[in-house]
Amino acid sequence: MPDTAVPPGVDAPARSDTVCDVVGFVLLAACAAWTDYCASGREAHPEGALLGLLAVSAGYATGRITGALAPLGGLVVPAAAAAVFAPAVGVRVLGDDAVAALLSLAVGAACCAGYAARERRLRWAARGCVLLALVLTAESLLTNATLGALACGGTLVVAGSVHRTRNRRRALLLLGACAALAVGAVLVCAHGGGTDPSAGGPTAEVSAQRLAVWQDAWQAVAQQPWRGVGPGDFADGSASSASLQQAAEQGWPGLVLLGGAFAWCLWWLGRSPRPTSAALSAAGAMTALGVQAAATPVLSVPAVVVCAGLLLGLGVARP
Repeated sequence: MPDTAVPPGVDAPARSDTVCDVVGFVLLAACAAWTDYCASGREAHPEGALLGLLAVSAGYATGRITGALAPLGGLVVPAAAAAVFAPAVGVRVLGDDAVAALLSLAVGAACCAGYAARERRLRWAARGCVLLALVLTAESLLTNATLGALACGGTLVVAGSVHRTRNRRRALLLLGACAALAVGAVLVCAHGGGTDPSAGGPTAEVSAQRLAVWQDAWQAVAQQPWRGVGPGDFADGSASSASLQQAAEQGWPGLVLLGGAFAWCLWWLGRSPRPTSAALSAAGAMTALGVQAAATPVLSVPAVVVCAGLLLGLGVARP
């Protein structure tokens, strides 16, 4: 009888990719169909949302192909490119929040590459990836995005704490809860209409301008809870919150679809053939992006959406 036991310290073989791919395709189609439905019969502008879906799909496909052909280099090259791009022209071209989001994704890619290199017994490469992650985190401190810098640091902490983790499910549930709490906190702040930020409470750390936009978005959801006001038709396409933006423009079902897409990302990473520590590092970066998107408009930047899809594709690619 053949020995089918998994050696100690080695992850169990990954299951078929087909189920995850089919679920992702159905979810993508549902997002596109709901966007068109919310725009039908109105002078809406669904092009931005549809192009965003196309961008994340292109990034994901590129990551799957690159990760299969170059499991280590496919992770290192984008992270190193971000380290060069961010201090040079990133802030001037994309803004502080978007650059911080790119840096947090790059930190996740660097940490994922470090664990992948360690599995291949390439200690020098693993140490180089750790150094790259530290450089990326330090660069985030140079931006004016406090939440983005915290997200980079959080990604680094998550990656450093999962080096011996074997149970992906618990870690992924914890990461998902963190993102859900961030979205819930923003919804609570938006619902507290008329609250003065200077008076303390949950809105104390939110600027008056951003809080006003969040409250406007909440009012739009209250008036149009099913279809929203239409894709691209709220606040010139920026509610300073991806979750509130989605709810205001496409109603509560649109927000559920957005949350479903994030849950699918974590679920796919939970089934990834990558080592557990590498998959959880990528999941930490995706969670950091979700927390940033809850309070900033980073998902409206095409480069951030493409890079998120790229990291996901690299994180679940089968070498």
